[in-house]
Amino acid sequence: MTPSSTTGSHITDPAPIDLRDPGELLAATPHLLGFEPSDSVVVIGHRGATGTRIGNVVRADLPSVGEETDLARQLLGPLLHQSVAVTVAIVGGRPEGAVGPPAADVVAAVGEVFESVGLPLLHALWVPKIRAGAPWRCYEDSCCAGHLPDPSSTVMAAVSAHAGLVTHGSRAAMERQLHPVASEVLARRAAMLRRRVRDGLRDDAASLRRGRAAVRTVLARTWRGTPLLSDTEVVELAVALSIPEVRDACLATALPVGGAGAMTAERLWLLLTKHTPAPERAQPATLLAYSAYVRGEGALAGMALDVALKADPGHVLSQLLRQALQHGLPPEKLVGLARSCDGGPIWTPPEDGESPNRSSPTDPTARPTGPPDDAG
Repeated sequence: MTPSSTTGSHITDPAPIDLRDPGELLAATPHLLGFEPSDSVVVIGHRGATGTRIGNVVRADLPSVGEETDLARQLLGPLLHQSVAVTVAIVGGRPEGAVGPPAADVVAAVGEVFESVGLPLLHALWVPKIRAGAPWRCYEDSCCAGHLPDPSSTVMAAVSAHAGLVTHGSRAAMERQLHPVASEVLARRAAMLRRRVRDGLRDDAASLRRGRAAVRTVLARTWRGTPLLSDTEVVELAVALSIPEVRDACLATALPVGGAGAMTAERLWLLLTKHTPAPERAQPATLLAYSAYVRGEGALAGMALDVALKADPGHVLSQLLRQALQHGLPPEKLVGLARSCDGGPIWTPPEDGESPNRSSPTDPTARPTGPPDDAG
């Protein structure tokens, strides 16, 4: 049993949250995760000398009876590095007609496991759903209660919107954007790739130049808007990304973190993740995961790594990134991976004042909006 989502904050360095108002913190959870949780346990790490800034955040489905301690131990790993204390929030989980907050055994297990390693539990909160006006309350003090503010009007919502990020209505909604295109399209492209392999893939200077040029051309088109990719282009890009030097140069497009160029590249990696057949799909999915990870969106990074490892279980870089995510390695620790790439930049955004497409990197057609629904 593993947490269904392990994530750093959706915002790389969010504004301080007033911990005297638990309702504000609960209302911010969709923006911290990148999606609205439901029937979930969410553990929020607090960092800084006074614990008033948000660190890593982890979420999992509520466990079955008897699995509470095992889940608490798994939730602990990503929060050990930077946290000085934690808040646990249970979202949903109360059966019809029940009285009082549900999942008290989960809260107790989290408190016991985290406090055993010196991470005190600052708050234990419950809310039935993340909606404006929803009632919330604390576990230990029945007088500690209130109603949620509008999640779309919190400080975290404003920071998220300013960054051009989408907060999805559920984990499933975030995951759906990675679903591949029609199987017959993928089968056609897979056949083309097999023919390319039979003809022999060369690893020489000419192939490297051709691969870099193919990526650079499509990145320039992505800057202007979401490109329509032909079968030939998808195959050409898949071949290009199979060249280690090209793939490594593409890692560097994630820098500077959150910049217009990085967001443009991330949109392309998402598009290619949907349009490329397995096992070649692992390459763009890993680039998407890396870009999402270094800008602090661990949920998307985890989903992209799931896709990459399903496409190619032996993909080494995906395995390394998965380990980093599971252990809560801070995003800034991974920035050096892109900085260590040899060679010049594979592409840089235009400097002539032309404006990039401002769509979210996690959905080529989306704008920052609120939620649908599903198990988060």
